[in-house]
Order: sequence, then structure tokens, then C-alpha cells
Amino acid sequence: MLSNKYKHILIFDFETTGLDPYHDKIVEIGAILLEKKTDNQFGIVKELNVLIKQDLPLPDKIVEITGITDELLFAEGITEKEAFMKFQELYTNDCLLVAYNIAFDYGFLNELYRKYLGVGSYYIKNDLLDVMAIYKDRYRYPHRLESAAETYGIINEDAHRALDDAKTTLKVLVEMIKERDTTKKYINVIGYNPKYGPNKYKIPHVEYVPQRENMLVIEKKHI
Repeated sequence: MLSNKYKHILIFDFETTGLDPYHDKIVEIGAILLEKKTDNQFGIVKELNVLIKQDLPLPDKIVEITGITDELLFAEGITEKEAFMKFQELYTNDCLLVAYNIAFDYGFLNELYRKYLGVGSYYIKNDLLDVMAIYKDRYRYPHRLESAAETYGIINEDAHRALDDAKTTLKVLVEMIKERDTTKKYINVIGYNPKYGPNKYKIPHVEYVPQRENMLVIEKKHI
């Protein structure tokens, strides 16, 4: 049980201008902070939903996927540094960081921290949980967040918006724990398709495990 080890869980999601954390930018941050209560259950204590102004126009594909426009960023966006500070209000050094396909989001988060902490070799050392890795061990392709939501009957009316995707990730995680609580086997473990190899942005404290479709590779590895 996650409540045996963690007081705080931070579930987060980014919408970005592209796939490269070294060169692309975060457009939107959605995050949910959970805190363990006296009954050993987690409850939501804070949420974050911010758009980030950009120096360049958004790629057409990102506008198509997210519905976020340059006009929306101009009207409602804040600076990247302001967004970083707001994320810091939710983040703690000992919280469990949770995301769907966390290898992607971690790269952008870590580069954000490197930039504003001014430390080029910095790595966020929090424990990580990739909800997608659990889902891939249980259900066949496709493994998108939308697929997981559909499997568990979860409606995400605003998919590809950061806070809505973070909320959907939380709901999917809750349903998977009800189904079978194997979360501890996935802490600091990231699965990857052996055909393509692991994410190029390496996380030092994470174990990368080849994960084949619906073969319970990670779960078997930790039995």
C-alpha cells in the first residue's frame, strides 16, 4: 500500500510544444497533491492548473491535439518561472511523483528544475510511479491514457488538457489498485518496448525493464 510509505503523492501532467525536454517547452501544467489523512487514506489537498506563455507560436499539431491556442496563452498564461514557483508549492522532497508515461513528463520537469535551480547536473530523486507501466502489464495495446480510461469506464471530457489528464490518471490508478494492488512493484521502475529501447532521457535512480504486451513482465520480475 502506498499509504505505508508516503505522506504525500503528487500526480502531474504536462502539455508541451514537442517531445524533446532539452529543446521543447511546457505549455500547461496540471497537478494534484494528495495527503495521507489520519484514517490512512489519501485526500486531495491542492490542485494546480496553469498555462505558460510562449516566445514562439505553438506548432499547429499541438493546437490540434490540445485545443490550446496562442491567443489563450496570451490571455491566461503566466511566465515559466511563475509556473515553476507554483509547482514548488505542491512539491516536497519526499513525495511520490506519479504520472501516465512518467518518463516523458519527468524529463520536462527535471529540465525545469535545472533551469531555475541553476544546477546543470541536477536530478529529481523522488520515488516515481508510472501508471502506464501497470496498465501495460494488464491490458493489450493500445496503451494511451484514453485507452486506460475507457477500460475502467472513466470519462475524460477534456483529454489532452493537463489537469484533466492528471485527474484521469488518478482515477485510473485508483481503479487498478482496487483491481489488484501491485503498485509497490512499480516504484522506480519504467517499462519500455524492447523494439525501440528505453527513453533517451535517463533517470539515474530508475530501473528500466523491457515490457512486452500483456505478459506481466514487471510483475513477474518482482515476484
